Amino acid sequence: MGAVLSADIVGISTITSTAPPSYRLADTARQAGIPVVLGGTHVSFLPDEGLDHAEFVIHGEGEFAFPELAEALEHGRGFEGIRGLSYWRDGQKAHNPGRPRLADLDVNPIPDFSLVMGYGRRRIASVATSRGCPFPCTFCSVPGMYGSTFRTHSIDRVIAELQTHADTPYIFFADDIFTANPKRTKDLLTRMIAEGITPEWGAQVRTETVDDDELLRLMHRSNCFNVYVGFESINPKTLHLFKKKQDLAKIQRAIDKFHDHEIKIHGMFVVGCDEDDVETIYQTARFTRDNYIESVQFMILTPCPGSPDWRTLYSQGKKDILCTNWELYDGHHCVHQPRKIAPYELQLAAMQATEQFSSWGAILESLLRRDLFTAALRFSAKRLVGDWWQDPVNWAHTAQLRQELYAERQRAGRGAQGAVALPEALIQDDLGRLLEQFLHELGVRVTPLAEPVVDALHRVQETVDVIITPIVQRAAKGKEELSQRLGAVTAAIQSNLDKWSRVIPLPVNFEQGPVFEPFARIGLLFTENLDRIRQACTQAGEMLGLWGDAPASAQLVAARTSKG
Repeated sequence: MGAVLSADIVGISTITSTAPPSYRLADTARQAGIPVVLGGTHVSFLPDEGLDHAEFVIHGEGEFAFPELAEALEHGRGFEGIRGLSYWRDGQKAHNPGRPRLADLDVNPIPDFSLVMGYGRRRIASVATSRGCPFPCTFCSVPGMYGSTFRTHSIDRVIAELQTHADTPYIFFADDIFTANPKRTKDLLTRMIAEGITPEWGAQVRTETVDDDELLRLMHRSNCFNVYVGFESINPKTLHLFKKKQDLAKIQRAIDKFHDHEIKIHGMFVVGCDEDDVETIYQTARFTRDNYIESVQFMILTPCPGSPDWRTLYSQGKKDILCTNWELYDGHHCVHQPRKIAPYELQLAAMQATEQFSSWGAILESLLRRDLFTAALRFSAKRLVGDWWQDPVNWAHTAQLRQELYAERQRAGRGAQGAVALPEALIQDDLGRLLEQFLHELGVRVTPLAEPVVDALHRVQETVDVIITPIVQRAAKGKEELSQRLGAVTAAIQSNLDKWSRVIPLPVNFEQGPVFEPFARIGLLFTENLDRIRQACTQAGEMLGLWGDAPASAQLVAARTSKG
């Protein structure tokens, strides 16, 4: 910190999960009178937030904006002409126009890491040979930050940078998709082989990589140690939502062909999509074990700023965002409301899937294969999961999700008696019929509340102990009249709250359709068995055809591939 506080200017790069500590560091530097510049993906999409902690924010690529800013500060010039800069002007936040993305990446010099204090010989070095990604994955902010055009360094430039890491035993190519242009990748690997620059290396790739046998052979010959593959999901519906142009057969083929070429796999999966349920997550963990993927990450779907998922969820009035504590936006904490699984269940399932993958049985399996590397990785993962649960922040977040799920039952203090009143106007809609059938599957008697509701309340007050009142979040097109009726019903029930001990709100989003958690909260009034509640919800949906086809887990059972 002493070196930072002696600087003339402090630049801090942010991603979403590191934004809070970055802001704390920025605040400390500002208190010392040092001008602070924030950059990186997070503040590029939220520059106003960044300016609450810094004098300047650079949005987008900053290789030219930053030195232009430093020169302006040195010579006392204005900042109006610096494209890609946000700053304070006369007490107001000002945002200059964005800067075009670099067309020729070779204009950037090779990083000189000897200038970094304390930097010595490293076992791993990172080399980026390109920027941008042409694929439209909905959870990813890379195209928003670096564009969908695939821009590259020249092969000469990449070779020159690799030569600066001649003593480094492992190179990670930090491209978003290293093999996006297979011909260029083959040319680069051929050059590396010809010049004897073949340290062990790894990179992020897609399943399509295995479609090119020549590329696979060159990867093997150039000493590719492992690949980081965005499989994302084995649920076909989830892959469709993510706009991933792959299916389970393609994933299986990619695993087999990488292994055939002695290339280890780090499988990257996203869990918690609107088409995932609990069993989907556990099926995914079993799939990774059955196919002997050496290492995995089960990342909870996280709508980071700049991603299409962020824009979609925020366009829904922030109803599906559970919190904006950016430190929880790391893929290990549930921060949004999925459709078919409660956030608390998603949080537990994601961690338990990792525990399942890195169990003592999995470690023993690696040892029996004499694969000490994979055994060590799985043991490390096992320890990391244990450490995660020891963190008070993680405990508090998980406890908060549980409390929210069980809130109605905790307020009630005891289980309900098995009689519920539902507004008749709601039962006339698909969502209401689903709720009615769900309660029926739980053995709960449902009494319709006809209009006018006030009169109906008097008639049922001796026969029901729970009233469910719909809270319309958004009126879908064609549902305006129904939304108005439900609003009037809710107002009538609210005006009689003093006569009822249990009035349970039910969020209604006609556009999104049924969401499991509100059903689970209601079901928990009658049973603490979440498995029974989920089964009742599934059976009701299948009977009425309102949850779509059979659950994803049922589809995956048939698709699961076992390798003895």
